[in-house]
Amino acid sequence: MILQLLGFIAIIVFTVFIGKTAKENGRNAVLWAAACIGIGLGTQFVVPFLIVIVITIVLVATGTRPDQVEAAIGWWAFGISALCITLSLIGMFLVLRHVAQLLEDQDGGDAPPPPPTFKQND
Repeated sequence: MILQLLGFIAIIVFTVFIGKTAKENGRNAVLWAAACIGIGLGTQFVVPFLIVIVITIVLVATGTRPDQVEAAIGWWAFGISALCITLSLIGMFLVLRHVAQLLEDQDGGDAPPPPPTFKQND
């Protein structure tokens, strides 16, 4: 429970930083903040839920009684949750790293001048 709360707080913190960084670097702050929220919530809550459903279906199909499924999953659910929170943090960090890169000018107007050429008398 505490791990999930920390993961949710991380989503909020990353979203704020990504929004500010995107705005400072001339990117669409709302789009990148929404991408961060999608990665965070999807990886921390939706993916583990789907994995546990698949494991539950497999356990019931292999003969585990439905009332014993929770005990059979036990620590696996915690491990899956921790793994998905870690993957979520990595994904949000990668988005932040991408947004922090400065956009390059498309027209190339800030290119440095060519080096000088010196004519030598031969």
